[in-house]
Amino acid sequence: MPDTGDNLNILFICAGNIMRSVISECLLLARASELLGPNACVITSESCGLEAEQDAPPHGDARMALEYLGVPMLDTAAARADEYHMRRCDLAVTMTRQQSYILANRFGEQMRKYFSMMEINGAIETLLELRGVSQGDRDWAAEARGLPREELARKLKGAAGALQSAERVLMRPLAGVPLNIVELLTLFSPCFHQVSGVHDPIGGTAEETYRCARLLDEQVTLLLNGLLALALT
Repeated sequence: MPDTGDNLNILFICAGNIMRSVISECLLLARASELLGPNACVITSESCGLEAEQDAPPHGDARMALEYLGVPMLDTAAARADEYHMRRCDLAVTMTRQQSYILANRFGEQMRKYFSMMEINGAIETLLELRGVSQGDRDWAAEARGLPREELARKLKGAAGALQSAERVLMRPLAGVPLNIVELLTLFSPCFHQVSGVHDPIGGTAEETYRCARLLDEQVTLLLNGLLALALT
């Protein structure tokens, strides 16, 4: 595992830690490097799985998906989610909302850190709106590149803290949808769980794998930009 030190550590979690969480981990580090240059080192990323087979290699489709996106594969192997993972991360991002519920049941002491991929981007959007800004207002990455690393790391930790302390019921569970969780579940409960998750493409077609990869890239990039905006406001 990487030494997280005072850096922001984001943990991605899926079921087996051989596909979606691996792709997300690789994507975050690659996009951070592109956006932040030398300051990318203030962000670390890890992944694990709720039912992972310890030390299992990434699925071949994960490699295919990363090649499709032009992102290098990390030297990684599957690990099962445990207390150690939960304590060392600042944010734990699952692929589905149901996986967040499972984390809360297993590791309740750290539950303020748990978000699904779609949920965390909705929460960031809500917090930014409450501060009177949006992701498109400024070049957040350029501003972040200009900061001393220690200052940027501290500000990113602050952004994670804001997410942890947010009142979830008031947050948008989906970015771009102006409804809170109660309204969304009341109005659209039959389809909510289907649209609010990144679902496992293993066993599907190559196009389904690529579609999953594109969605993860979109959501991870949105997450990174959103955290930068939250950190700098």
